Amino acid sequence: MSPIESILLLIAQAPPAEGGLSRILPLVMMVGLVLVYYFLIVGLPQKRLERERRNMLVSLKKNDRVLTTGGIYGTVVAVDEKQERVTVRISDDPAVRVQFNVRSVARVLRDDEPS
Repeated sequence: MSPIESILLLIAQAPPAEGGLSRILPLVMMVGLVLVYYFLIVGLPQKRLERERRNMLVSLKKNDRVLTTGGIYGTVVAVDEKQERVTVRISDDPAVRVQFNVRSVARVLRDDEPS
């Protein structure tokens, strides 16, 4: 049983109290718990992932091996920060270079990852 379910069970078993505020209090507590749950489970991890992705794109440089969102592996040849473009070499024989929007880079591959 999750902590939220335990708290809701305790609230449901509480004896009815007198007055209008005491009838609204359990509802306010449930809404508060849902907001805290959403913030901890959804909000914080999503912000952390977005910050890491932004840092990865800003630190993109020549000779980085990348994987694009289209599934293309390649090596960065040039980065144009003003136009938000990156030129990627996907083949040496024949020399094939393709320009992508910087946001099309899904991840930068480490040296120990296969390409």
